[in-house]
Amino acid sequence: MTARQTRAARDPLDFLAFRELVSRAYLRYARARLDAPALAQAAVDAAFADIRRCWPQALSSASAPQAAWRHLRHAVTRYPGHEAASQPWLAGACEDAALLHRHAGMPVEDIASVMGVSVACVRVLLARADRESAGRVR
Repeated sequence: MTARQTRAARDPLDFLAFRELVSRAYLRYARARLDAPALAQAAVDAAFADIRRCWPQALSSASAPQAAWRHLRHAVTRYPGHEAASQPWLAGACEDAALLHRHAGMPVEDIASVMGVSVACVRVLLARADRESAGRVR
């Protein structure tokens, strides 16, 4: 049994299911934010390690996917080059939604699911990103 298989055997089934559900989207986000694929994978691995450590708290929060997303965002910003796709005039969730939709090509429904927010919230974030981007062009 490999080290990963041993670790996976100790992880709760709900965590493993969550990881399976969001891992591709997390990697797409990290690759869009970081210059190197190896850094993106390392950031995602670090995020899942953080999420696993606080999994019981995430489950008891209002939105486990939203709590987990914060760990991913934090993990990505710890790596050099995370500014690659960054739009400094956009902040937090607004920038994330725009990056996932405009650069990674994710549908609004998928973004809502992975970020742990409603579809309406994602639409508002994208509209705000568009307004702020348009304001920068003037």
